[in-house]
Amino acid sequence: MEISRALKRFFLWDIVCGMALTFRHMFRKPVTLQYPSERWEAPERFRGFLGLTRDFKTGEENCIGCLNCEKACPVDCITIVTAGKGREMYAREFYIDYMRCMYCGLCTEACPTTPKSIVHTHQYETPGFFRDDLVYEKERLYDVWEKEVNYRGPRPWGKLFGLRNVEAARRPKAQPAAAE
Repeated sequence: MEISRALKRFFLWDIVCGMALTFRHMFRKPVTLQYPSERWEAPERFRGFLGLTRDFKTGEENCIGCLNCEKACPVDCITIVTAGKGREMYAREFYIDYMRCMYCGLCTEACPTTPKSIVHTHQYETPGFFRDDLVYEKERLYDVWEKEVNYRGPRPWGKLFGLRNVEAARRPKAQPAAAE
């Protein structure tokens, strides 16, 4: 037993094993993704950003303003202001604070409409320079759902690129260097 241990120490067996492992991986295809241009495929049941849905043919909103999603939310990140009464009731204002959201999915389960008016998308990026950028209002929630990858039709209601301009206007400007 001591002889084999002495031989392993003499020939630096641990280093040889480590170098063999490294040499094996040198010829494999790398698994690194170039992030902005390549993205991981999210699993089917992935819970990303919440988005509001509407009928693409008519533009009619699916949300009936029942407040079930607001009541089911355990962290109170959803705020809804309704208008109308009875069958004419609808959500006049709809806000989700993503800084508080824990992506539990209880709001989507509580939605009584068919198709669901609030759904989880496969989007997972939360860019923003200010905390107010992570409070999404109703139109922005429609945009989150409409730019979902699996929908390839026309997007007549989406302001997909207008949001970037709004954020660019709010971004802090770099102060010019003082001329000396």
